[in-house]
Parts: sequence; structure tokens; C-alpha cells
Amino acid sequence: MTLKVQVVNAQYVAQIWPLVEKFIVAALEHTDDVTAEQVKVYLANGTWFLLAMIDEENKIHGAMTITFETSANYRSAIFTTIGGKGVVNKDVLEQVCGIVKSFGATRIQCLARDSAVRLYERIGLCKKATLMELKL
Repeated sequence: MTLKVQVVNAQYVAQIWPLVEKFIVAALEHTDDVTAEQVKVYLANGTWFLLAMIDEENKIHGAMTITFETSANYRSAIFTTIGGKGVVNKDVLEQVCGIVKSFGATRIQCLARDSAVRLYERIGLCKKATLMELKL
């Protein structure tokens, strides 16, 4: 199955949300940093961007959210959520790279659990650091 990655503009988030919410909720299963409702707000106000993975029959198989951060040397596209079955593959990554480059990105970054790290390494991402945390 070939998936097409489609950018969903902020003004359409409310319309498409019922079709992508389950993917976002699943992606947030292992975090308490943000809720699905907060993600929806970030998408609707343009702070984050929504990408949907769609098949030839326009069925959505997954979704991801992205934000951007600009530093002195890079404009990073940061994957904030990725959810769906079969959506993490080289073809999808290639399409996502083209999309984020069109927004000025010079690199991609994401935080990932160990199981996701192995999956992301298979499609070309490199492990750079390990996030450590202590809640206060």
C-alpha cells in the first residue's frame, strides 16, 4: 500500500479532527506532556502542523504533528506525535522531508521511546541523545 502524506491546513483541523484523533491519542499513550485536546488547539492555531497519511482511496491510515524550532545553525522540524499502522517507512519519511523542507527545515528531530528508536533507525534517523527527566 502506498501512502500519500497530505498537509492539513489549520483552518481544516476542526473538520478532519474526528478522522485523525484516534491516531493522535494513540501517539500520546506514553506521555503526559500534552493531551489530545491541547494538540488540537496547537493545530488549530497554527503552532503545530498536521500531516495525514492517506491511501489511494482517500482513507486515512495515520497522522503526525510537527512543530518548528529555529536555532543559530538550523531550522528543525520536530515530530511531536506520530500515530497509525505502517506509517513509519522510508517512502513516508521521504515525503515528510520534502514537506518540511518547503517550510524551511534543515533537519528533523523527535523524542522517541526505545522501541520507536529502533524503528526510526531502520528508516534513516540517527540516535543523537537520550532524554532524562526528574519531575519536581
